[in-house]
Amino acid sequence: MENTNYLLRHMMEEDISKVYEVERKSFPFPFGEVLIGNIFYAAPELCFIIESEGNIIGFLIGGYTAIPKRAHILSIAVLEDFRGQGLGRRILTYFLNSIGKLGYLSVKLEVNIDNHKAIKLYEEFNFKIDSKIRKYYQDGTDAYLMIRVENEK
Repeated sequence: MENTNYLLRHMMEEDISKVYEVERKSFPFPFGEVLIGNIFYAAPELCFIIESEGNIIGFLIGGYTAIPKRAHILSIAVLEDFRGQGLGRRILTYFLNSIGKLGYLSVKLEVNIDNHKAIKLYEEFNFKIDSKIRKYYQDGTDAYLMIRVENEK
């Protein structure tokens, strides 16, 4: 579905159920709606959505870490019909710019080791594979922990 009228904005409380629907349609083991709400309430300034014609078609929800000034990308997704248009790249750019203004120096995320497309995207944003997390996902597949440090652009 080709459309250039996309709106990137901070997530709001009333978006939680719609973000859950995108999450549910995007992943085999989605976060639950309550968890998405808890993530949002803990760090609303780190949660963003992308809309098309008033409908949420993608999101990025982030949170804090134990390491000061390090954000954590907990989930990022774009509905299948809207993939391949650079929307994941756009929302990731928006997030990184936003956390930079908030003074964050690094960000981490976990990604399925078989998700080569996502890994390539993160590498384009200077994320580096830090380690492999064995059996990270519910089906026993592994993930990479990827970290981006601001001064290593």
